[in-house]
Amino acid sequence: MKAWFEEHFQEDYLKVYDHRDEEKAADELHDIMSYIPLERGMKAIDLCCGNGRHARYMAAKGIHVTALDLSPVLLKKAIDLTSGLPVQYMRGDIRHISVKQEYDAAFNLFTSFGYFVEDHENELVLVRASEALKDNGWFCIDYLNPVYTAANLVPFDSTDKNGFTVTQRRFIESGFIHKKISIEEAGSRREYRERVKMYENSTLEQMIRQNGFEIEYLFGDYDASPFWEQSSPRQIFICRKRPDFQ
Repeated sequence: MKAWFEEHFQEDYLKVYDHRDEEKAADELHDIMSYIPLERGMKAIDLCCGNGRHARYMAAKGIHVTALDLSPVLLKKAIDLTSGLPVQYMRGDIRHISVKQEYDAAFNLFTSFGYFVEDHENELVLVRASEALKDNGWFCIDYLNPVYTAANLVPFDSTDKNGFTVTQRRFIESGFIHKKISIEEAGSRREYRERVKMYENSTLEQMIRQNGFEIEYLFGDYDASPFWEQSSPRQIFICRKRPDFQ
């Protein structure tokens, strides 16, 4: 049986989330990137890159980006949208990649974390990021704030798009936020599920530190505003890899 993210990140994902585009990527990274001193020609890895919108934003700044994702559909879209930019796309499961001390920066963006049931599997995202970085390399992880998410959860919405209807139901159960997505198109109905494990700030901070990182900045949204547990929609950590960490 396939995991939910293996079934979900296909053609329908591109339809449902067509608003997540280059402009949104620029909005999400413009302020945050000012805190990461990357220069033209440096190397970064985008872990769980989706259709590559963040990778392309960084590449347009002259950063040489390796962009990793498991979905062949999203990677094909990423390649189609990328022209003349220093991005190398790779297909792989983030848990099983093996890259050692190659990159100046690593990114895990837009809640590409918490997909797995077991904590040790989710923590492998941090392990692989640490392994991929040079000593003193930079790591940015952008994850939802579960306290804010729970307080502001929209249980139901329905949207008519170009010839189809998307219905989304959201609920929290057993420490996970769940989303059920239904797509009705031309008399057919397709259903998908998303599930993300909810890590509060103190737990995520501990996981980050125990995998060799010093937390330099913690922001609560893409405008680099301070993190407040009750009112910030995001947890955006900018970290440095400790040179003494093995």
